[in-house]
This record gives sequence, C-alpha cells and structure tokens, in this order.
Amino acid sequence: MAFQRKHSFFSFLQGKASGSTLEEIAAAENYILDERLPDARENEFFDFNGFPLVAYNNDSWFKQHTDYTKNYVALPVVSGTFTSINKDNWIRGIDPDWDVVRLETISGMSSRARGSDVDESEAAELIEEMLLARKSGDIFEPFRAARLEKWIQRVNGGGDRRPAFVAPYAEVESILAQPDWANRFRDALGLGHISPWGGNPVTVVLMQYNLVRVHNTHIGKPAWAATPTVLDDVSGQMPNPCFFPAPKKASPDGYGYTVDLAITDATYRREFLHGHICYELADIRNIGSVTEDVLPARIAEARNSHCDLLTADLVHFKDLPARS
Repeated sequence: MAFQRKHSFFSFLQGKASGSTLEEIAAAENYILDERLPDARENEFFDFNGFPLVAYNNDSWFKQHTDYTKNYVALPVVSGTFTSINKDNWIRGIDPDWDVVRLETISGMSSRARGSDVDESEAAELIEEMLLARKSGDIFEPFRAARLEKWIQRVNGGGDRRPAFVAPYAEVESILAQPDWANRFRDALGLGHISPWGGNPVTVVLMQYNLVRVHNTHIGKPAWAATPTVLDDVSGQMPNPCFFPAPKKASPDGYGYTVDLAITDATYRREFLHGHICYELADIRNIGSVTEDVLPARIAEARNSHCDLLTADLVHFKDLPARS
C-alpha cells in the first residue's frame, strides 16, 4: 500500500520527495509509488528494529532499509521475497526455458570469493583466456581452468542469497552484439551503480543462463520468480535510485521495468527477480569494460522520463509532491 497507512512515516516520505538530493528524492518516490507491497510486509519492515520509535531522518531510514533487506531478503535460506508474506508478488507464468542475463562486476564477484588467492586482475585474465579458448575451440589450459573453477566456487560460497535481478536475453540481444555492449547494457538495465571511479574503467562480466536451472534448483518451494518491489532492493548504504516500481496496470504479468540511463533512444526492458543459484563457468559469456560515467543529473532525468511513461498507470502518483 506504499506506506500510506503509516501516517507519520508517510508524511516524512512526502517531505523527502521534495528534497534536494537524488538519493532522498528517488527513494521517497519509490516508497510512495510502490503499490505492490502487501500490508503484512510493510508491518514486518516497521516491526524490525522498532523503526516507528526512532526519529525519522535520512540516516535512520536508510539504515532501516539496509538492515531490513539484508536480514529478510539477502541472508535467509529462503529469501523473504519467496515466502508467503510476499505471495501477491510471485510470478507464475514465466517460461522456464528462457535464457536470462545479468551483469556482474569483477570487483563484486571477487569480494564474495573469500579466501581465494585469485585477485581481481587474475580473475579477469582467466576469464579472457577461457572465452578465447571457447571461441577458438582450443583447450583451456587445465591448471588455469582449475584456478578459475575454484574461484567461481568461492564466489558462490558466500552467505548472501539475495534474489537476482535479471532481464530476458531476447530483450537485450541486439545490445549485446554491439562493440560498446558493456556501456549500452549497463544503461539499458539501469545499473547506475556500475560507473568508473576516478576515471578507472569497471571490468564487468556478462552472465547468461537458462531458467530451467533456476526452476530445478527451487523445485518443491512455493515460488522462484517475483516482481521487484522497493523492499527487495538490497543496498549497501541507501536504496537504489535507479530502481522504479512497476505499476500493476502497466505490468499485469508482474514484470518490472528497467530505468534506461541512455542519453538518446532510451526505452525500458522487462526485469524480474529469481531465486538464488550458484554460477557455473558456462554462464560467463563475455567480459568488458564500463567506461562512461552516469552522473546523478542523468539518473534524475532518466527517472523523470520513465515516470512520464507510466504516470497514467501509477495509482499513487497523486501522493507525490508537485514537480517544480
């Protein structure tokens, strides 16, 4: 219900939606607009850490979001995204024979590969060697293959079991065929957190796999695919400003829509969440570099354009403060 019944907090959100920074404006808008949140899940969010008893400010709100999503979405053996409290957002009509794609950074994967003696630079080298051998039909040197296999196993070994944001491969196939695929793919999927730091390109890895594996991994569980909501956004410090909740009217099948960060010819792609799986080396399809920055002003413009496309379908749009 987008927190309208939490009157004090809702008033706080409306004030932040008129704020001065992208981080607070985007997060507040997402909390207000997300019409898919069940009442029970909003109550769970509030009950955690006694949130209604704290003074509402950016620090307390962002900490609550981070702590809640970590403890209820990322760390449980079965993520809260796929427990009964979120049943209204489960997607049941997805064809498990689709291929889906997602983008990982080498630094992010390496941070999860605890105890590995393969650093980021070597991991990138090993992946490049593997892809070259795969393309040429040559043998990937066994010792090098073993090091990469052990590294990916370490990546999979962490305790974080958050659902994966993915897009259907068919939605982005043309982008992935472009020479500048890494920048274009980053933009199309709204991955604004992947941006050069200090002018240094970010090494990224394209992951592609069939949903049959996800389906089979979660056989016997109530659900394995879901619509993304603001409370499924597991963040490090604050909610993701590139996320935008999909209204039910515009997405009756339950898919989310990405905020396209491209400066020209921006559109949106379907996205959804699936349950955690372990990566295999075969899932790695390409490696590249993100070289272009995404500045806050661009994210704000992209959000406004995305909102304009969906305004007529957003049930709670009237609860946002008037745009200046």
